[in-house]
Amino acid sequence: MLILKESILDPYFTLIVPIFNGEAFLSRCLDSVIEASKGFNIEMILVDDGSTDNSINIAQEYSNRVSWIISIQQKNGGPSSARNTGLKLARGEYIGFVDCDDCISDSYFSELSIACTDKPDIVVFGYQRVFLNGRKQNYVPYRQTHNKDLELLLCNVNSDRQLFWFPHTKLFKASVLSAVSFDEYMRLGEDTIFNLQAVYNAQSISRIDSVLYFYYETSGSLSSSSYKENLIENMERHFSSRLNISKNTSRGLDDKTWQDIYNYYIFHILPWLLSNARHLNKSEQLEELKRIRDSDFIKQCYAQQFRIGKKPRMALMQILFRARQFGLLQRYITSIDSKRNKQKKG
Repeated sequence: MLILKESILDPYFTLIVPIFNGEAFLSRCLDSVIEASKGFNIEMILVDDGSTDNSINIAQEYSNRVSWIISIQQKNGGPSSARNTGLKLARGEYIGFVDCDDCISDSYFSELSIACTDKPDIVVFGYQRVFLNGRKQNYVPYRQTHNKDLELLLCNVNSDRQLFWFPHTKLFKASVLSAVSFDEYMRLGEDTIFNLQAVYNAQSISRIDSVLYFYYETSGSLSSSSYKENLIENMERHFSSRLNISKNTSRGLDDKTWQDIYNYYIFHILPWLLSNARHLNKSEQLEELKRIRDSDFIKQCYAQQFRIGKKPRMALMQILFRARQFGLLQRYITSIDSKRNKQKKG
């Protein structure tokens, strides 16, 4: 349900905030945007994605109080669906994303206004990660502008996490996102595909060395104790989307592109899949390992090359997995988990 109200005309910035059961953190998030917004022409679109807690009431209270905050409620469709809803309504020249359990710096809009003076298509900025134990770590890009090397950036997805990971450490020119949306069938890695599409459409990208976003770690990651269903199918779709983007560049699927694709799916995605399989019982785990090995993206990557990586533990897992020694791989993964549990217990 869209809450209709008068709002400012032609905002320069639009921030989209997907919300799902975020009552514990939502006020902190919204207050940070209000504090940073002073003197700037913005709108903020809050999209409640079927929350069952008090989130929608908090969002509505802020919307009633602040003229440039729009509150929307929809049935649960996942964060991609919520972000797409916001994208359809966004009116700003530049669009950014903020998760409801995170917050932004007081200087967010002031520094991004300066960064947008030359009208780049994408601005990349730094963020601070706040871990569950309270530890904090900053991730800061080198100040740099890209105008002619954009296709080369598309061959560096695995290592350029600042550009291709997360939607919330970037500001996008609305025109670049005119034909770009989040894949609502993906529940993992959809942000990477979204960013790939945006970079493919871009003519200029600016990186600034400012920490403007605070990302708060939660316990709902792949390292949690629950099995994530349809993860293999998710990554099959992810892989297909990645290939389609690369095929449309002037480079196509050349050796450098394939090397990056291999590194991303074998050294980044495969460990996630193996970790996910750990949560099944032994017989189901063996079947899951076979399914992973027989997946199209694994087969295509191995058909291009075979590299085992530099870390001994990863190298051995790669060798066993490649050779279809699933029983040995299963026992090796179990031994690793056992050692980790002993270390945690002290």
